Amino acid sequence: MILQVNKMYYPDIGGVETVVKQYSEYLKQFDEVVILCIHRNFRLRTTVEKINGITVYRCASCGTYMSMPISLAFFWYLFRLSKRADIIHFHEPFPLGSIGSLLITKSKRIFVTWHSDIVRQKILKKFIEFFQRKLCEKAEKVIATSERMIEFSSILKKFREKVVIIPLSLNKEDYININSFAETNLNSDLLNLPANYVLFLGRLSYYKGLDVLLDAISIVNENIPFVIAGDGELAGSVNEKIKKSNKKIYFINRHVSEEEKKYLIMHSKFLVFPSILPSEAFGIIQLEAMVYGKPVINTNLPTGVPWVSLNDVSGLTVEPSDAFQLARAIEKLYFDEELYKRLSKGALDRFNKYFDSKVTNELLYSIYFKTNCSS
Repeated sequence: MILQVNKMYYPDIGGVETVVKQYSEYLKQFDEVVILCIHRNFRLRTTVEKINGITVYRCASCGTYMSMPISLAFFWYLFRLSKRADIIHFHEPFPLGSIGSLLITKSKRIFVTWHSDIVRQKILKKFIEFFQRKLCEKAEKVIATSERMIEFSSILKKFREKVVIIPLSLNKEDYININSFAETNLNSDLLNLPANYVLFLGRLSYYKGLDVLLDAISIVNENIPFVIAGDGELAGSVNEKIKKSNKKIYFINRHVSEEEKKYLIMHSKFLVFPSILPSEAFGIIQLEAMVYGKPVINTNLPTGVPWVSLNDVSGLTVEPSDAFQLARAIEKLYFDEELYKRLSKGALDRFNKYFDSKVTNELLYSIYFKTNCSS
């Protein structure tokens, strides 16, 4: 049995949850796969369900604190399920998983995918890093999503000899082989968008650089239309700034479905990804743009973000929090057709070479099932 341990699982979806789902649905052809996670909201009972052939234990939850679900039942189920498991795969950062790993004997085969360091919660970080180090000591391999993550992470630097690189990835078929949207099935706020808009798509959160983007929009050419889509804690302030702007900004202030997300990306000119803090470790939305041949304007964070889409290869990279530089990059990519065509081709080529799940699944298989795999 393969046990995947993460704070949440589908239908709760984020970047990490997407990876866990991809891993699990690929690995089920080789062995039984079980997910151990926690209910997002308060729940008195642990539930067990089958999702696409995978058994999911969703532990009783005391609710969420500092963006982390809290559960006492989690430790019992981790101890119990780990007894049956041949392979246990942790996804970090997940403080309860890090602490709970102490319950697992060293005889078990343990793997860790390191998605990010804890960035914002400084006190929690100091406490949890002790348990993260203990987990990595037990691990057979630690998977990082980019080379840059090794240099940035205070933990990974100590375990270089165990680290292998497996980028986040997408199943290309899920994006290319989709039915065309019938306009009658689209929400009305998607029907009247302008052609060739620049797209921001994601959670309206503190590290996403929305203020920087809006400052950049205020100084770009007035003929460039923008679509900002998503929800989150900054929705109110973003909406107020847009109301005061005289630029062409279309605000879709809600969660968009997977199908709507694909529609928005397919009909955009390119994606802008202006994150300002290393809480942004990778940016899987960049891959979702690149699979359609859409260039990306990202920021030079000390994480995997500028490695996913490379400057002057598959997009443009600017310094974080620099609205003027971001504005110039938007205008350059929007109006220079020769540059746009080259970077559009570069985006698709880079996706095919590094980020198609067919490529990364082979890497995952090699570390699970080929004992002579080198790092």
